[in-house]
Amino acid sequence: MKNTKLKEVLAPLKGVVNVALPLVPSPSLHAVRNTLIFEFPYAADVIDFALADLVGRVTVRLGPLLFVGDPGGGKSRFARRLGELLGINVWRTDASRADGAAFGGTDRRWYSAEPCHPFLAVAQGKIANPLILIDEIEKSATRNDYGRLWDCLLGFLEPETNARYPDPALQINLDLSQVSYVATANSLDPLPSAIRDRFRVVRFPKPTSADLDALLPAIIADLAKERGLATNWLLPLDRTERTVAARSWRGGSVRRLRRIIEAILRDRDAKATRN
Repeated sequence: MKNTKLKEVLAPLKGVVNVALPLVPSPSLHAVRNTLIFEFPYAADVIDFALADLVGRVTVRLGPLLFVGDPGGGKSRFARRLGELLGINVWRTDASRADGAAFGGTDRRWYSAEPCHPFLAVAQGKIANPLILIDEIEKSATRNDYGRLWDCLLGFLEPETNARYPDPALQINLDLSQVSYVATANSLDPLPSAIRDRFRVVRFPKPTSADLDALLPAIIADLAKERGLATNWLLPLDRTERTVAARSWRGGSVRRLRRIIEAILRDRDAKATRN
């Protein structure tokens, strides 16, 4: 029974084990920057810092990045969009629900034997250079019952070990040297120095009321996409709607601004239906 279960878990991965997988080439950084500036107009310095790591590179690989900033500022969405626009697969791990045993892979002696998350990201995208997004890394459990995620990460972030990672489920050494790691945190305080030293820490800004007009086009375009509409099907806010938005949002959380815009558009739809 145990061997049957193990075969079921590992069977879908046969096509990527001991196979030379492609590396996604670096796209036009100018185009990526323009799109990110449109979506995150208040984070130009962060955008330039992140993309500078790719200048001159033939394929996509970012050095470990840690975005730190207040909740709601768009850190996680920025990390995801960065990966998407670079053309690589993004694998998200919620640090508050992860431990070292799960992230680093579980041994074959367990019924739920599973390879490490970075390799699962490789297998999912069928590329050798995916991006691992570790969300709210500071909220990772500090208990050692199953190994701390923070401690497990060190082996993946070090060039000496990530090129020959001994996966406990596959029982082979994996070359994970081309995987990129991006983490987010609301605060650096809980993080051990070993983690801080291995990530390039970048302060992610919080938008202000002055950024409202720059943010509106991207939010409306994103809402149109969610509705399955072309971006030009959702008209920009008129003067009255823009005033309502400005009075309701004084800066800070982009999530809150998005909810305000959604409410304004619902009211617009309701009025159009009545008329």
